[in-house]
Amino acid sequence: MKKITLLLDPILFYMEDTSGFAVTHYIDLTTGDVVSPDLDDDISDEDVKDGKRYFFISPIGSHEGYGIMKDFVGTIESEEIQNRLYEALERRKPFRSFKNAISEYPDMDKLFYEYKGNRLINILKERLAGIGYEVEEDLKHF
Repeated sequence: MKKITLLLDPILFYMEDTSGFAVTHYIDLTTGDVVSPDLDDDISDEDVKDGKRYFFISPIGSHEGYGIMKDFVGTIESEEIQNRLYEALERRKPFRSFKNAISEYPDMDKLFYEYKGNRLINILKERLAGIGYEVEEDLKHF
């Protein structure tokens, strides 16, 4: 497998981007940089189409995002907090409800975002492994 070092923060951000904007982002498999034919003048849609040098950063689906929240709640030892968060996930707008509920527990809030970040990194590693790339363990952050 080929090894690649990545700047994670923008990649994880784009993996969670559900804004619906038409901007697409790719990992340049040669440099590890994030590029976009929609924003970068030196790269075009044609450049990214062959799939050899550029890897599309596909946002996770709402089903995956919901699964991450639910899995996190299963790791919590406090039955009271677990029940409160499971309750939030069963409401009409589970993402908003979960975010509001977890913000009531600042320590849990921090743990959740760490947990979610690790899960996103693992998803990214699996996706890249599927095309023959291994993410370096010394991942870069801003």
